[in-house]
Amino acid sequence: MMNMLAGFMLLGALALRMGVTYLAYQQAGMAALYNRQFFVSMLLLVGAMLLLRFGWRMLRRKNNLID
Repeated sequence: MMNMLAGFMLLGALALRMGVTYLAYQQAGMAALYNRQFFVSMLLLVGAMLLLRFGWRMLRRKNNLID
């Protein structure tokens, strides 16, 4: 359950971050997307998806993560 909560909170934070990234893209163009912060945001997005996936599986299988 906590994994799912953490995943949803991280997705919410990344959704807010995408607004900032969009404004930077409008001002600087594609150069704004080729920086370290954008790639870290994408890695955090993958982490959020994994947290949601593991949390859902743990919730459905009664905390048994192994298939």
